[in-house]
Amino acid sequence: MRAVSDYRADVLTILGDAAGRRYSESILDVGLRKALSTYGDFFPRKELVRASVTEVENECAVVPWLFGADTDVLSVKYRGEYCPFSSYKEPGRLLLNMPEMPAAGEMLEITVRTPHMIKGLDEKTQTTVPDAHCMILCTGAAGHAMHIRARSVTEVFGKRPEDREALTNQAEALLNEFKKELKSIARQDSLLRRLW
Repeated sequence: MRAVSDYRADVLTILGDAAGRRYSESILDVGLRKALSTYGDFFPRKELVRASVTEVENECAVVPWLFGADTDVLSVKYRGEYCPFSSYKEPGRLLLNMPEMPAAGEMLEITVRTPHMIKGLDEKTQTTVPDAHCMILCTGAAGHAMHIRARSVTEVFGKRPEDREALTNQAEALLNEFKKELKSIARQDSLLRRLW
């Protein structure tokens, strides 16, 4: 399993800064977070959670919520059927408003979308990105890091405006390559799933 140090090294190589003189770890980490977010749009990380309703409050079924605010509820199954819902998160609990309200003690199957992680980034203990997608993610992170650097270059005395423009153009090229690769792999995965 690759860790954040491996990702940082690969991003620096893509940026042509293997020694890390122009890009700090904090810039690289911001780039990785942004790339992970985009990656999750193409390859959502889903988990199925079985949760017991603890109570019904204000016409909402309340279930324990162990995920962060950045986790989305994708679907709710009640008595074996998917049902429409609206949700509201509070610390430690999730409130679900549904047409047919379950009673306390009844079970719900909730599909959630959780963010992808890289071991060591933001104190995560595992990496959820497949190794085969590592360099694609690094390309996106490099594009985001280069955008950050382009913005900071204009703040440095003696830098020319064309320096920012060149960095911005290179960043956009990297991000376009990143999204193109993600679309291609997502399309291939979709075709393979249909064939099986």
